[in-house]
Amino acid sequence: MLKEERQQYILNELYKYGRVVVNDLSKQFEISKDTIRRDLSELESQGVLKRVFGGAIPYKVPVPGIDTRNHIRKNEKYIIAKKALELIKKDSMIAIDGGSTNLILASLLPLSISLRVVTNSFPVADELRKRPNIEVIFIGGRCDKGSQTTVGDLAVKQLLNFHFDQCYIGVYAVDSKNGISVPAPYEAEAGVKQLLIENSDEVIAMCAVDKLEKTANYRICSINEISKIICENPVNEKLNRKYKNKII
Repeated sequence: MLKEERQQYILNELYKYGRVVVNDLSKQFEISKDTIRRDLSELESQGVLKRVFGGAIPYKVPVPGIDTRNHIRKNEKYIIAKKALELIKKDSMIAIDGGSTNLILASLLPLSISLRVVTNSFPVADELRKRPNIEVIFIGGRCDKGSQTTVGDLAVKQLLNFHFDQCYIGVYAVDSKNGISVPAPYEAEAGVKQLLIENSDEVIAMCAVDKLEKTANYRICSINEISKIICENPVNEKLNRKYKNKII
């Protein structure tokens, strides 16, 4: 494994668990502890982590880009996407925004299904172009390189011309009181997500269970504006009541 690949893996572990341990990484990669310490020192110099005794922690809880998120918790995301697939109606017009779970949803769409899909996600559009019976409408705008989506005023202006039967929204954080929100540095996605929600008859939020009862920096909408919240695992009745029984 190249050094760059190893360091990216270390960051992935940091994103998932909030801490990495030198001894564990040394055993996992079958390399010396000194090599791992040098990796951590280099990553610390880039400002992405802070070295502590025995390992490292983030300077702050980081939000990985889409390339990193595509390789994290694939099984859970597949379950969510599979549930979402069952809700899509043939010959409808839907919107799919950015996110690793939404990309899996796009990959699961059958080659035979007839749809019109509007998206601002480069990876989603690239996946959908392989399906002969799906008309893909790509929203232009400023490219957010982290999320690989188009954002900004130009994207929002184009979305004003559409109304959707359904939209499928990738979720960073959702709280029963504060609704759906996005963190920095992805606040530019907020305007696009808000308009997709406003212009849709049915809004489906794609959300891992561990994103429930979380609040990020920039609010998107209230729970009242969401039709369904799809999670990979069932939640208890008490928690679901807080979300007005919208979690499936």
